Amino acid sequence: MDNESIDKRVLHLREVEKLSARQIAKVMGMGCRRIKRILEGSGAKPIPKVSIVEPYRNLIATWYQEYPRLKAKQIYERLKPYGYQGSYPSVAIFSREYRLRKSPVYHTLSFLPGEEAQVDWFFFRHERLGMLAGFLYVLAYSRYAWGRFYPKTSFEFFLAGHLECFAHLKGLAHRHRYDNLKSVVIQRESRSIEYNAQFLDFARFFGFSIHVCNPASGNEKGRVERVIRDVRIFLYGQDFADLKDLNLKFRDWLIRRNQTLHRSTGKTPLMLLSQEKLLGLPQGTYPPTRTIPAAAISKTALVEFETNRYSAPSGCASKKAEIIAWPEKLEIFVESQKVACHPRCFQRDQLIQNPLHTQRLLDRSPRFKYERIRELITQMDPAFDYFLKYQENDTEQLQAAYELFGLLKTHSRAILVSAVRQLNQMRAFKIKAL
Repeated sequence: MDNESIDKRVLHLREVEKLSARQIAKVMGMGCRRIKRILEGSGAKPIPKVSIVEPYRNLIATWYQEYPRLKAKQIYERLKPYGYQGSYPSVAIFSREYRLRKSPVYHTLSFLPGEEAQVDWFFFRHERLGMLAGFLYVLAYSRYAWGRFYPKTSFEFFLAGHLECFAHLKGLAHRHRYDNLKSVVIQRESRSIEYNAQFLDFARFFGFSIHVCNPASGNEKGRVERVIRDVRIFLYGQDFADLKDLNLKFRDWLIRRNQTLHRSTGKTPLMLLSQEKLLGLPQGTYPPTRTIPAAAISKTALVEFETNRYSAPSGCASKKAEIIAWPEKLEIFVESQKVACHPRCFQRDQLIQNPLHTQRLLDRSPRFKYERIRELITQMDPAFDYFLKYQENDTEQLQAAYELFGLLKTHSRAILVSAVRQLNQMRAFKIKAL
């Protein structure tokens, strides 16, 4: 048999009879290497290996059409009742093409002037200032952005961000779009949403509707997400002295951004802002507060809030209180009566006391009374501590602390601290000079 006949015979056995190279070599009485050279030289295609799962292809395709998120293990278990005898890896390999993630396709969203604003929080960690929360409000039509950084994302700061933005814009959008954050949504199930009752009241007061994005659908609020990305670029590598400095630089950046031509509209957000048909602001004000009911006052007349302890009058010890949290202060109510008000502390595990709250306890022992007053006064402000240290002796120090304590009853703390600071600068450490 000549070489041409051999080649033809090998190709026939391969393409018609579907024999492997080893089987052809046995039939032809030749070596496997020669058979492989003939097949490779002729360009013969390898015989595709049919998967044991192939007979179930249509069934599997139907399952994935109904339930696109099925896993290979679930397909394997579903095939067993249909007589499948193969292994799990065969199913995993065969079903891979159905389980590959499809590239998402998003449609361009367009908005009418004043129709919608997109609102979101984002976080910024600073080496010295710690974790801070950025509030961002973007008008969907003009892309005009307003924002501010706060110490926390709790409800009172969420409302404060809205209120400051509304005052800046002198109005607000007809609809606001949010993530499923707790300040807006308490709980969400497949077909029902439980909204935050106080936020619903806030929205009713200002007259805007609430639109909540679907879970894991950040593309639905792409306007604000894009600005957040730009803010992160602005923040990268910058240093800030304190929160006030951060907000000043952030405000300057927003002003420049709002005066820059937008790539989509071809105009600046500031130019388009005049076309926004915003809702007007209602009469009256809405307090940016959060209520914490049934807070316990300890036996030492202290109320714990966010790991810090705030003093209450000694007569309120062991009673139940209601805390009203403002962005800048904390109010304590007992039986609907306000009994204490403190500047809010954003550190942890601190003790914030008003010396007047312990007056009843101090009256029990004269010596203890004076020493306790001195301790409270020195802890109240560094200016008081500095002033007392320069008294001539211990007796005068106790007396000066007592005089300061008495002045707190008739003058505000801010005025008294300011006066003491002036005396410290003049190095006049006399109560008579005060």
